[in-house]
Amino acid sequence: MTRVLTQGQIEDHILSIAEELEEQTYEYARLSEIAAEAEADYKRAASSKYVQLVTLPTKISVVEKQARVDTATEGEFRTWKIAEARRQACREALLSLRARLDALRTLSANVRHQT
Repeated sequence: MTRVLTQGQIEDHILSIAEELEEQTYEYARLSEIAAEAEADYKRAASSKYVQLVTLPTKISVVEKQARVDTATEGEFRTWKIAEARRQACREALLSLRARLDALRTLSANVRHQT
């Protein structure tokens, strides 16, 4: 079943998507900040743990140092990766909205051309 949209309906859809795009853009900025803070927290915790390991009186291998750092910073790493995934999902939503907006612009031009 095909539904024919009028120029006014298309313009309403364009306005609606433009509003969603603006909201999603602010959400992306918010999530980007959260991801950046989570990354900084992880790197700070990893560096701190590494410094602790370097100052140990006994020598341990690089692989063991890294394993200890990874174990000690597991929570920060998880938080960072989850924040990055949310930011990336928001980015994909933005791309989808832009694609929808482009499609509606094309439809609008076609309807204008036909009338």
